[in-house]
Amino acid sequence: MNVLFLNPPFHDNATFNREVRFQAVSPQKALHPPLLLAYAAAVCKKEGHTVDLIDAPALEISREKTIVMAKKFLPGLIVMLTSTASVESDGALAKELGKETNAKTIAVGVHATAVPEDTLKKGFDIIARGEYEYTIRELAEKARLEKVLGISYKKNKKFMHNKNRPLIENLDELPFPARELLPNEKYYSALYKNPFTFILAGRGCPQQCIFCAGPQLMSGRRYRFRSPRNIVDELKHIKKNFPKLKSVLFNDDTLNVNKKHILETCDLMIKEKINLPWAAYSRVDSVDEEIAQKMKKAGCFLVKVGFESGNDEILRSMKKGPRATAEQGKKCAEIFSKAGIQVHGTFVFGMPGETKETIQKTIDYAKKLDIDFVQFSIAQPYPGTEFFEILKKQGYLKFGDWSEFLDKEGCITPIFEYPNLKAGEMEKFLKKAYRQYYFRPKYIAKAVKQRLTNRELAKTSLRSAWNLVKYLK
Repeated sequence: MNVLFLNPPFHDNATFNREVRFQAVSPQKALHPPLLLAYAAAVCKKEGHTVDLIDAPALEISREKTIVMAKKFLPGLIVMLTSTASVESDGALAKELGKETNAKTIAVGVHATAVPEDTLKKGFDIIARGEYEYTIRELAEKARLEKVLGISYKKNKKFMHNKNRPLIENLDELPFPARELLPNEKYYSALYKNPFTFILAGRGCPQQCIFCAGPQLMSGRRYRFRSPRNIVDELKHIKKNFPKLKSVLFNDDTLNVNKKHILETCDLMIKEKINLPWAAYSRVDSVDEEIAQKMKKAGCFLVKVGFESGNDEILRSMKKGPRATAEQGKKCAEIFSKAGIQVHGTFVFGMPGETKETIQKTIDYAKKLDIDFVQFSIAQPYPGTEFFEILKKQGYLKFGDWSEFLDKEGCITPIFEYPNLKAGEMEKFLKKAYRQYYFRPKYIAKAVKQRLTNRELAKTSLRSAWNLVKYLK
């Protein structure tokens, strides 16, 4: 069968990313590869199906151009990535593609998994819930719908929800993502050496954070990791076949959550002389000096750390865990900095119990950390997450339909507020946070020094700085 995988166009916004942990209100721009679509494409390709992948935001192509390309491919199935913010637009395109190609349209992703019936109503034929590689493979093999695990569909005007598909236990059995189908030179972030790509050392996360959508809806609350050999083989594959890629981001929720696994992986990367710069996500409580030093030696140049808040009560309200405290955050930043790894800290406003005072405390906390980069954002609740349900139960959600997650310019906008903290106030604090952090003389001096010795960082910083200046006007 001809199977088309599609990351749909949206709002003429080339930096819109559907595969994210949570839709955050933030001015920082980046363009990510749709790695899970590429995984599913590789699985179907391995089984002998003819596959293609159109990443419309990366290619900056219109809906009309997307339809022309889809018709030319003659697909039997069109697998479409969707998200909360884009589902209205994606559903309308699915209807049009179905009419133009006679293909069945399948929605995948966090939003479709969380609210399958609502997503079907937008115009899709089938929902593939959760991890969908093997689900798509079975649909491509024309299996009877009632026999396919993990799908939702409509039959005789009734919504049908088949049993959940078990998570993939042996991740090594998956082929490497079909990066040959992606416009790899298009993916960028101010933080990395560009162009960059994603890699996954594992899936799932054992932590209980209420706002992170991936573990709650897609990959589970248990970390399933690939063998170090399989990971290193993929890194070697990237170097050999995609030499223009300058760095990779391990897009695991927390790469170093298992000390034995991260040390073994780093040891093999060093032994095999991979020499490919990489970045990763870390929690404040999942690192020690041994881990940081080994990560640095293996090629890690940056970590993205979820500090989230400078207030321990707010950290508890978002269920970061008993060891994830503001004090532990300081130790984490010191450990990575001492190892020579740059630190990008993420901070989120709007968790349960947040006030103007706790937001200001977080801004002050970030300044005391004095790390290399920061991302302040307003949490945007995904349906299906515990955070969304808390806000819904308390009557704090303020939207009529999913399209209100975006403003007229295609930017994500907060859709909740508390009695003592309005959406507009959080947005004002967001701008205040960036001004107070980045416009400090101490930070400016450090940033200039860094960029004088790092041409790549200087180049990528220009675009990020311009976006920030426009946002703060």
